[in-house]
Amino acid sequence: MYQSRCGLLCSECENRELCDCPGCLELEEGNWAGDCDIKQCCENRRLEHCGLCSKFPCAMLRNTAFDPEDGDDGERLVTLKRWAEEQASPKEKRRSCIIIGVTSGVAAGAVLGALSGSFAPVMFACVITGTAIGIMIDIFKQNK
Repeated sequence: MYQSRCGLLCSECENRELCDCPGCLELEEGNWAGDCDIKQCCENRRLEHCGLCSKFPCAMLRNTAFDPEDGDDGERLVTLKRWAEEQASPKEKRRSCIIIGVTSGVAAGAVLGALSGSFAPVMFACVITGTAIGIMIDIFKQNK
């Protein structure tokens, strides 16, 4: 479960208690520091957090994450990526396993085809094998 729009871990924020801040997910406007452009951007795009945005990580988020005074050296970007992965649908996860399998098959086929001299048949066999492995990984993950 995510804690903020920007990836900040509210549970570790010292300002939460000092300012009696319920967190940006609970506030209708702004945050403990005033208006928050990141919160407003997420809400305008109807996103739960920045990690789900097609522009992640945008310049505004990077500037906030690496701000010398209030940033966290990019730690929130790692958190947002993890939250997005946790929220990925089974279909998205399956597609990524298959893509990894196909990509691995193409790479292996290119190397083995070049070494063996019979490029097309080896490439075809490796792509089929890679795709099958990707599908098997997906099935294994679903049965876990």
